[in-house]
Amino acid sequence: MSLDDTPPGCGGDAARVLTIDLEELTWALNSRDPLGDSSHWLNLESGTILSLIGPDADDEADADPRDDDRWLYIEPIESSEAFRVMEDFADQCGDDRLARTLGQALQQRKPFRRFKDVLAAHPAQREAWFAFERQAMEAVARRWCEAHGISPRWAARPSGPTA
Repeated sequence: MSLDDTPPGCGGDAARVLTIDLEELTWALNSRDPLGDSSHWLNLESGTILSLIGPDADDEADADPRDDDRWLYIEPIESSEAFRVMEDFADQCGDDRLARTLGQALQQRKPFRRFKDVLAAHPAQREAWFAFERQAMEAVARRWCEAHGISPRWAARPSGPTA
């Protein structure tokens, strides 16, 4: 904490500009670990993300990010927020029958699994889901960054194999 009790990266008027891998950040934001054996941290100097996974992960890390102001803990989003993204997709998918089926899947036990199972039978809509989810999670990641005084620049990723 700083002298005025603001978390690191939250003080001042100017946002800290960091280049961050969007896919890594969204993965960390979606990593809900019921056992509490994993944690994810953003380096406030480099923009890299450290993932500590498993019960012995803290022992294997070079330094404990909990003891270093350069690291910001990435709190996973609530499952209700991820659920809402699936509901939004079902509402806008453009196919009334599929929307009903997706809505029913979301009302059953294990809704995340059932939602994905329904989409597996609809390849075009499955691809539309991935694009929709990516856009929604980018918005979530941007809000998370802004809430922590960070102005993100998403790292460029290779677009695939080059010949």
